[in-house]
Amino acid sequence: MNKDLTMIYKEVIAKRLERKKAQLSELERILKGDGEPTSVEKRKFIELKAVVQELENVLDIADSLFDSKE
Repeated sequence: MNKDLTMIYKEVIAKRLERKKAQLSELERILKGDGEPTSVEKRKFIELKAVVQELENVLDIADSLFDSKE
């Protein structure tokens, strides 16, 4: 039962990480494109980058928990 919950948690975090990485790559494309990026786009980029890093850390923790449960 606990193993199942850990796997579900891990899958949810992985899916969220994928979505945030897609958003981040879209913002990177906008920032590197023609024209001047707005301050809102710059702020969103910085915030998304932090969210991606945090989700990667959480996913690593979930992996460690899953490995220790086995």
